[in-house]
Amino acid sequence: MTYIITSQCIECHRCEFICPTGAITQNEHAYQINSERCNDCVGHYAIPQCWAICPTNSACVANLAAIAQSPFTDSANGYWHHWFDTYDRLISQLRANPSSDSWHHWFDTYSQILAQHLQTPISVGVHV
Repeated sequence: MTYIITSQCIECHRCEFICPTGAITQNEHAYQINSERCNDCVGHYAIPQCWAICPTNSACVANLAAIAQSPFTDSANGYWHHWFDTYDRLISQLRANPSSDSWHHWFDTYSQILAQHLQTPISVGVHV
């Protein structure tokens, strides 16, 4: 989903400099977001930075018309579909064989590493 800059923009210039993809530019009248370059800051930030930094909270908003066309909508749905399929498969395997050797091996290894970390003294302060 891309974002658009509305008429509420006060031209503070913040969004132009924080955009990681360079999608925000200023023409002779106002700022605009290039929908082909805007990717919701995916791969850079957890939330769109134009929206996060906007002092008006209403000048940079999601372009709801682009949701149906967005390639990220399909990939996000595909990601979560795959994630839940994998989760369900692993849980069903664990329930079918709760005493499997791989589970015991993982748990024993994890327990040993955790015990080592808990026994390692942590020094605080200045070393002389």
